[in-house]
Amino acid sequence: MGSTAQDGTGASASVDALYSPAISGITRLSAVETVRARIALSIQLGLLKPGEALPADSEVAEALEVSEITVRRALKSLADDNLLVRKRGRGGGTFVSETPSDIPLDAVAAFRADTTEVRALINKRTLLETALAHHAALSASAAQLNALDDLVLQAGNSHTWAEYHAADEKLHMAIAAASGLGWAVPLYRDALHELYRYFLPYPIEFLHHDNEEHAQLVQALRDRDPVAAVAIIERHVLILHETMFVGLDDRSAWSPQ
Repeated sequence: MGSTAQDGTGASASVDALYSPAISGITRLSAVETVRARIALSIQLGLLKPGEALPADSEVAEALEVSEITVRRALKSLADDNLLVRKRGRGGGTFVSETPSDIPLDAVAAFRADTTEVRALINKRTLLETALAHHAALSASAAQLNALDDLVLQAGNSHTWAEYHAADEKLHMAIAAASGLGWAVPLYRDALHELYRYFLPYPIEFLHHDNEEHAQLVQALRDRDPVAAVAIIERHVLILHETMFVGLDDRSAWSPQ
């Protein structure tokens, strides 16, 4: 497991990240402001395209871990800012504006201000997840492996980023449970959810491409190959340094290869 974080902080930073303080920037935002920022930042980065439909409010709420009321308020506010269009009736829904306005949101700046914290969280997740994957390769039962196959299939059949996010979370938590390291699962869950607070909507094609590594990981677990499992996890998680908003100045980073 000799790989180090791509931001050059190295293994020591990964260890330090286990004890890092709570996220600073976005904790100053209200729930509505946070949803506004996540959607607006996705539009700004080109992850959500002009004219693209958003999932139903209930799916957005589940994916972003907020209430439907919060989502409705945030989306209405973004529509008032001409970033989104809310259509009623048959064929209605929420769409990215064909000509979105400039994005003057202070909340977006708060997200960008948390770059250092986000990179530390990625390192923290990598450290925990490689250990859990290693033990899952040695300990996972046949029933657990079959359940993981089902979750990979569920993620692959998802139609929206919200559906994918739900399947992705279940998959990673199932791998953690299969490790047999019960004491580590709550620590990992907390790390995962801290990072999920920065989750942005991504093109479904990118997410389905990402899911191919999930399938490779489950196969490594079936093969009882902890070295391969760890290598896949390192590649899968450390790429977040490039594909989360902290690394998306290069737009090609999130395009499927």
